[in-house]
Amino acid sequence: MTLRNPKLFGLNVLSFLADVENKNAALTALNLSSLDLNVIRGSSDAGATRHDWISFSRLKVPIYKTLDRFFSESSSYLPLLRNRAGTDSILFGNLGINGSLSGNAIRYRYIDGTGSSASVKIADISTSRVSAWSSSASPVIATSPISYGARVSIITGGSLQFGTPTSSGQTRIQTSITPQVKEFDSEFPTSKINFTIGGQTVTLYAMKGIPLIFKGFFRRLNAAVTLTELFNETPASWKIVDTSNPNVYTNYANRGGLTSSINYRSSRSRERFIQFYYNPDNISSITLTSANIAELPVTKLENVSTLNFSSNVLKNFPDFNFFSPNLRNLYISNNPFYLSETSTERKLNVAVLSKIPTGLRELVIGWTFYGSIPVNAIGNRFPQLTRLDLSRRGGPYFHPDDDDPNSTIPNVPQTCETYNVSNNNFRSIGSSSGSNYNVKELDNLVSLSLSSNYYLTDAGFSISTNNTVISSVNISATGLPIPDLSAKQSLQSFSGTRTRNAGSFFTGANVYKFDGCGSLGTLNLYASAVSGAMPKFTNASLSYLELRYTSISGGDPNGDTTYVIPERTFEQAPNLQYFLFESGSVLSGKPIHPNAFTYTPNLYYLWYSSSYRTNGNFPSISVCSNLNNLVCRYNSFTGTIPNLAANPNIYYVDFRYNQFSGNIPAFKNLSRLTYLYLFNNQFTGLLEFQNLPNLVYFYAHNNQITGELPDFGDCPRLYYLILFNNQFTNYKSGALSKNYRLRYLDLSGNNLTQQAVNKLIEDLYTNYTTVNRGRVTINLRGNALPSGDALDTIDILRSKGWTIVFE
Repeated sequence: MTLRNPKLFGLNVLSFLADVENKNAALTALNLSSLDLNVIRGSSDAGATRHDWISFSRLKVPIYKTLDRFFSESSSYLPLLRNRAGTDSILFGNLGINGSLSGNAIRYRYIDGTGSSASVKIADISTSRVSAWSSSASPVIATSPISYGARVSIITGGSLQFGTPTSSGQTRIQTSITPQVKEFDSEFPTSKINFTIGGQTVTLYAMKGIPLIFKGFFRRLNAAVTLTELFNETPASWKIVDTSNPNVYTNYANRGGLTSSINYRSSRSRERFIQFYYNPDNISSITLTSANIAELPVTKLENVSTLNFSSNVLKNFPDFNFFSPNLRNLYISNNPFYLSETSTERKLNVAVLSKIPTGLRELVIGWTFYGSIPVNAIGNRFPQLTRLDLSRRGGPYFHPDDDDPNSTIPNVPQTCETYNVSNNNFRSIGSSSGSNYNVKELDNLVSLSLSSNYYLTDAGFSISTNNTVISSVNISATGLPIPDLSAKQSLQSFSGTRTRNAGSFFTGANVYKFDGCGSLGTLNLYASAVSGAMPKFTNASLSYLELRYTSISGGDPNGDTTYVIPERTFEQAPNLQYFLFESGSVLSGKPIHPNAFTYTPNLYYLWYSSSYRTNGNFPSISVCSNLNNLVCRYNSFTGTIPNLAANPNIYYVDFRYNQFSGNIPAFKNLSRLTYLYLFNNQFTGLLEFQNLPNLVYFYAHNNQITGELPDFGDCPRLYYLILFNNQFTNYKSGALSKNYRLRYLDLSGNNLTQQAVNKLIEDLYTNYTTVNRGRVTINLRGNALPSGDALDTIDILRSKGWTIVFE
């Protein structure tokens, strides 16, 4: 019997139909017309990929109805689809389910009414084994009316009756709720009910809104609630309960005082209830972040002024007018409101803002919506707003769309003190309108951040001339110019990193843009396009000046180009601690004035790099006794380097790639010096170091150092000693015999004699016998070869894990 297993070409299309021998036969096998090949071939022009053509049999079920379509379209649904679907997360799209789909409830859409009066509404079908629904009918039948989470009330003149009905028209209230025993001291009655039984007035006490319950999905939780006052000095209590098993819980009884907080930790993420036990009328603020809370409880918190629900999974924007009618501060960033069930609330617009009380003072709502914002919507809604924060760190961002192709940053009232729209795609600053002002005209603005809105431009960008309180300005990674901030005594920091239209330090009238800013402590223009001359920094409080990767040419603003940094550049900035400068556009062949740093006694970090354009002697740093880092590489400094005796706190020295000559000084008594990089210069001598107890890295290769390799015994922590490509001829006996931490020695490319090499090997062996260790690398290539006895010693060291190469 012959076995046949024919291959049907066309059923495997994983490789762009590359395995198809007969295209027409392949298409026929797929039940497609042979004319469809051109459709497949041209589909890439419409954005199709090979994955769109895989497994054609799948088309028996419309793709738009498949559950994995939703799975692939939105990563935010990944953890939800792995667990369950239901009221916490709506799955749109008329999905076809093959198998079971569990959840607390199934939510669906239905059409209410007919004709022009018809509307689409959303309803739930409870799937809970213990339903929250109840009925007042007796007996309860399929058509009995039900109430869902409703409160029972008595109309005026009515009565609440218990026991057996006395007439056929009376019904009994029915409930399946089992009364709960009081568990915490903070469970005080919140309501009192008076009624008459048998002619006697009876008072019942009840607790309304205790506990206040949130539902989330978390493993770790930091939560806090602030109270207006304590009842009988009794603190609040908390309870964390697994939703799937109420017997698994953690109690936090009597926590804190007016502020009650918990730090919950578990080994596994689960869906849990967060229960807070106190009279909700005493709550003034709630902080529940990063708990995967999908919805807020149906309750009213009359006295809450501050809510922080940042970094949760709220999709439908809550009605804070009901939830917290006296809300003043709302922090709700990093929630996916762009996935709202209500299509008109998927952008930050009037419909969304109308759900927030008008008395709001602070609104932090970045990382929540896509698209533009109506320019005056925020100012119109919140006339007393003091803080607007639309910043983000990832996820949704504000950008141009059909409603506003310019993506204008929102206007706000004059009360605004903090304005932050960083890390979005706003592109323009609009005009003020009525009581709504743009950021250039805010007189009370204290902090402004427009950073990382790359396409944001405004040639006339400025800060209000009437503003005397501005403290911080950040225009980094934008197309904005450095504004004129002269005489802003309140200004403490300015950041303009990576600003491509920074301009110069001067106004058209040649005035330093930060002139007279006595409180300015930080001026950061890293990688910006700032250019032109170096100003005289008239900022008495300036401590941090960052000018690396700029296009500054240097010289005096009046046109004198004798020095890259003129003498009195820092005369009025005596508190400067960090000066970092790097530019490939500085005046070529010009030095730094020798006294430029004699006015900076507090200098801690000096970085200067000029792409080899700055020459002359290195300026004096003798008054800089606090100097810790000295990085002056890739210049053309000549002469000798300082011996650093006046800089006892020096830690890091980097003079690589210059033209220094003469001897490397006899550095001594520098107890913190750890890094010393002097390679690629023109040094001709190396003096002996003294008392450098923490020197670990010494690199002085690619110089012209001659003579004897000195003793490094006063550098006990020396780890790397790199001196290749010099002209050493001799070795001082004992020079490396006590450097027990030495791990890498490179003396290749020198002129050491055989005698010098033999003495070196002998010292290294003494070093090893004192402190046994392996994994030491010695490179002696390019020097004289060791003699027979030294070769034997080398073999012994190699057997101990040392790597020694000499040819």
